[in-house]
Amino acid sequence: MGRLTPLLGLGLLAACAPLAAQPPLMPYPGGFARGGGVEGRFQVALPGPPLLLDADEKALYAAYPYQLLIYREGALESLPLPGIPRFLRASPRLLVGLEGAVWTRDALYPYPALDAVQGEGGLFYVDGRGLYREGTLLKPGAFRQVVAWERGVVALGREAYFYPEGRLLSLPHSARKAQTGACGVVALLDALYLVQPWGLKPLGRAEDFAVYGEEIYLAPSGKVLSCKEAVWP
Repeated sequence: MGRLTPLLGLGLLAACAPLAAQPPLMPYPGGFARGGGVEGRFQVALPGPPLLLDADEKALYAAYPYQLLIYREGALESLPLPGIPRFLRASPRLLVGLEGAVWTRDALYPYPALDAVQGEGGLFYVDGRGLYREGTLLKPGAFRQVVAWERGVVALGREAYFYPEGRLLSLPHSARKAQTGACGVVALLDALYLVQPWGLKPLGRAEDFAVYGEEIYLAPSGKVLSCKEAVWP
C-alpha cells in the first residue's frame, strides 16, 4: 500500500487541479467563434483567438496585432496592419482603428478615433469629445460609438445623436457597443437595446453581441434573438 500512496496523491492533485479555462465566446454577424474555431455563416479554423471579429455579406474579418485575416470563399488572405487593432468595422466599408489612426484599404488617416465608420458620406469617427466627418466637428458630445444608419450615422455615448437629422435621444447608460441591423441600431448599454429616433426598447441581457439582418447573436449565452421580438409600447 505504501508504494501506491504517491500515485494516489498524484491522482488527488490532478482531480483538484483547475480545468483549463475555455476561451470566451465571441459573436460576429452570423455566428460565433470560440478560440480560433468559427461556426455559423462562416466556418473556418483561425490560427488563434482574434482580438476583434466582424463580417460583411461576403467575408469574415479577424484582427490580430499587426495583422488582419480575411476569410472569403474558402480562402484566407492576410493583410499587414501598422499597429494593434482597437476596433474593427467590416461594413459599410472595411476599416480598423489603431492607436491615433484609422486604417482602410486605401489610406491611413491620422484620426484619434474610439470608433469610426466609412460610407458614401465619408469617414465619420468619434473620440469621446464629439462626432467628426474627416476631421470636421459635426456635434460635440462624449460619443464612443458610431454606426451607419439610413442616409447618415448615429453617434452614441450617454446620448444617441442621429446625423444629419439632428435628433438627440437620451440613453440610460453609456453605449459600450453598437451595430446596425434590419430593425435599426442595436446598442449595448447596461443591457441590450433597440435604439430608434423615437425611443428605446430593451432586448435582454448580454455581455457582447453581433447583428446580422434581423438576428442578434448574444454572448456569453450563445442565444440568437430576432430584433422583431421587440414590441414598441
